Amino acid sequence: MEPGDHLEIRNNLQKSVLNYYKNLGREARYFLETKNPEWDWTYLHFLIDRRHVIRYGFGVDRNMLLGGLELGIGPHYFGASAFWSYENAKRFIDTVNTESVFHNLRLLDEFLKGYPH
Repeated sequence: MEPGDHLEIRNNLQKSVLNYYKNLGREARYFLETKNPEWDWTYLHFLIDRRHVIRYGFGVDRNMLLGGLELGIGPHYFGASAFWSYENAKRFIDTVNTESVFHNLRLLDEFLKGYPH
């Protein structure tokens, strides 16, 4: 990932998350960007509907651009397999484009609204 690509990916990711909730008439606020220099990942943090905190990260692993959604629970963030079942966690997509971000946010909404046990 080139430095220019990083900024474009970051901006598109932020725009995708904010637009997803805006299109639903819901509120999302971007409030923080953090980095994990050891793994060269960037995380964008959002407050959703004034009650849920998520972070959406992206980075390169084995020359592939990957991304992932994590839910804030207390002071920590957890991937889908930690807050939902393994089977449901497999439904999330690890690419970073608008369609996959929307897909993952729809799955998060499904989890937050409750799901059949």
